[in-house]
Amino acid sequence: MKVAVFAPYGSLHKESGLLFLVANYLAKNGAEVVQLRCDGAVPACGRDRGAGVVRTPFQCVRCMSDQAALAAWAGVTVRDLSSEVVPDDVLTTAQWLQSVAPNALERVEFRGVNLWSACRAELLMRWDSLQPQTLTEAQELDVRGLFISYVRTAVASERFLKKFEPTLALVSSIRDPLCHAFVLQAKQRGLDTAVGWYNPGNETIGIESVATRETYSTALILEGLVSMRSDPRTWGPEITAIVHEALTFLGCAPDRVPEGV
Repeated sequence: MKVAVFAPYGSLHKESGLLFLVANYLAKNGAEVVQLRCDGAVPACGRDRGAGVVRTPFQCVRCMSDQAALAAWAGVTVRDLSSEVVPDDVLTTAQWLQSVAPNALERVEFRGVNLWSACRAELLMRWDSLQPQTLTEAQELDVRGLFISYVRTAVASERFLKKFEPTLALVSSIRDPLCHAFVLQAKQRGLDTAVGWYNPGNETIGIESVATRETYSTALILEGLVSMRSDPRTWGPEITAIVHEALTFLGCAPDRVPEGV
């Protein structure tokens, strides 16, 4: 079994804990699990959200370290997003977006995907009001940056998935542009794909199948996952039960941790 994991914001997404529990279990049981890590190869992301906030290289380093810590805890291999981005990608996407007039940004498409719609949820989290016809200078910069990030992530994800050929893809969310781009590439390749979600209203997390829209949920939200023992044989019965339930939902349901893992 081959599993791809994409959680570009690490533990910033609460649902990442559940995904890496599953990734850990599968890796310890012989699956080949690879995390595609965002290593700052995109110009904009959810980390630089907020008026006047500009993401710095130091923020990228912290985010990269967080992703790497989760991967190390789970015992999975890391591949950087930048390894799937070639210089022509950077130049071509930048030139393409520069050529788009501000009043045409709402209609821009990439491989049949309307980028405004794909990035809209993230844009609305940055700005209370967003009118395509009256973008401020700051809003226009945000839009263009997120569009470029979406396109680069989509291209890099396509290359990564084509090379790795996973049987299952686990993605921390579908709400932000980076995850949305990855999920769409996985879906287009016909991969079993599951995305995490978090409901702050009732403090639950879960996994949703992209194909069937069915969901698995739990009230157990793991904070500080990397401080927990990484050997599944040491996990308490509550943790083990949740992992087994999630695996059953994903269609790979071992009934116990094999001896000697």
